[in-house]
Amino acid sequence: MSAPTRRTRRRWRVACSTVALTLGASLLAACGGGGSGGSASATDTLTIALPLKPQSLDPGKNGNGGQNIVQWLSYEPLIRLNSDGTFSPGLATEWGYVGEGNQAFEMTIRTEAEFADGTPVTAQSVVDTINHYVANPGPLSHFLTGVDGAEVKDEQTVAVNLSAPNPILPVVFSQSSNWGNVISPAGLANPEKLTSETFGAGAYVMDTAQTVDGDHYTFVPNENYWNPEAIHWEKVVVRVLPDTNAALQALQSGQVQVDMNTTAEVVEQARQAAGVEVAEGPGAVQAMFLMDRAGEVTEPLGDVRVRQALNHAVDRESIATALGGDYTPTAQIAPVGTDAHDESLESTYEYDPDRARELLADAGYADGFEIDALSISLFQTDTLAQAVASQLAEVGVTLNIKSEGADINQLISDMATREYAAVFFNAGTNMFTNALQNFASPASPLNPFASQGEEVMGAFDALAVAPEDEVEDAAVELNRAVVEQAWFVPLIQSSSYVFTRGLEDVGTVGNAGALDVLSWTPAS
Repeated sequence: MSAPTRRTRRRWRVACSTVALTLGASLLAACGGGGSGGSASATDTLTIALPLKPQSLDPGKNGNGGQNIVQWLSYEPLIRLNSDGTFSPGLATEWGYVGEGNQAFEMTIRTEAEFADGTPVTAQSVVDTINHYVANPGPLSHFLTGVDGAEVKDEQTVAVNLSAPNPILPVVFSQSSNWGNVISPAGLANPEKLTSETFGAGAYVMDTAQTVDGDHYTFVPNENYWNPEAIHWEKVVVRVLPDTNAALQALQSGQVQVDMNTTAEVVEQARQAAGVEVAEGPGAVQAMFLMDRAGEVTEPLGDVRVRQALNHAVDRESIATALGGDYTPTAQIAPVGTDAHDESLESTYEYDPDRARELLADAGYADGFEIDALSISLFQTDTLAQAVASQLAEVGVTLNIKSEGADINQLISDMATREYAAVFFNAGTNMFTNALQNFASPASPLNPFASQGEEVMGAFDALAVAPEDEVEDAAVELNRAVVEQAWFVPLIQSSSYVFTRGLEDVGTVGNAGALDVLSWTPAS
């Protein structure tokens, strides 16, 4: 790619040695090398347990997290986010911002890739996919902040058009955010089929005859995959096992080889189980999201003193202890291991019910008030919500909780009604992604009231344009603003885990939940 006139360019390119160490042979072709770390022929069946069914098989309509594995198997991303935090070539061999300010981005598309139906992957098919995603918003559209669309610059080059800075496009166009999953022309021509079939260029293709939506999904090798050395399995089965203990038992008995229905309370049990390996990485903070920060439906929440009072009213230490496992208390939404985590913020809101009552009285709510909130049954969230309700009652605040069970789609639907002022959910990842997901983008389901606030949004805007060497400082400042303005009631945090048995080259659990799925091989 020739350099644009009078502009500088930042590039993410991965040396061949890094690719080999990170993903074995699965990406050596991107550097022109041969395969020396993978198996050229598939063997056996890999079975993976998920806690709930994917929101959708359509990449543009699915959420994030482990449920994305159905797309990780069947769609090749433009950029691959590795579990160690590095990036590797997918359908794009080069990528980078052009100029300063994170408002121009280009990708070079590889020429040898084909979709599963045999049609070639081209710069035009990439552009058509990106423009389809922009025109058809989904649960993760907030990650496309600033992206207006894309256009073909030349035979191999795609230019992404932005109207506002977005510094995380390598993540956005990776497998972790869905928007890097390129859809074939046949899929774009028949979008209604995207929810029941796969139309990608990934290592595997879904076998609809061996798939029952909501129960199990079966994938077989894609004979047209550009890098056959990365295919290690004759079949991959993704099973929905909602019960955490049942999933772990299935792993121990050999019914599954990968358990992604993992929580902090069972991690010690997994560590002690024979033959089970625990992969661990930066996790998530479970929090009460105060979505109605301007007080539109629950007026008291528009006062920062009230939001701070709620933070002083919860005993995070006792909640973490009661839940057991590897949970630890926290007062910030940036988990340990992410760019914005600041240990000094942990003392911001000590447990102090008297201080909470004082702040409520100062704000004019000495007699308390009510909050309507949503919760889910996954990851002990309902249990957490009830514990918080009990503690808030001690300072006169009544929390009315509606649980959606394990139905994420219903949760999203109810948040969109703007009838609920709060929701119990998870926050994680590096700060700009965290912000788009949880409070900065009006496109996020978790931000139905389109929160504004000079302190927080000013810090967000500064992070959006921060040079690479200033990103961490800017991330910490945004985290600090969120804590001081009390936009959340953070409660507990834990690492992210994946339990495996009988596998090699598992890697770790990366930021944004990245997993090296195509590296997983049968143990010798």
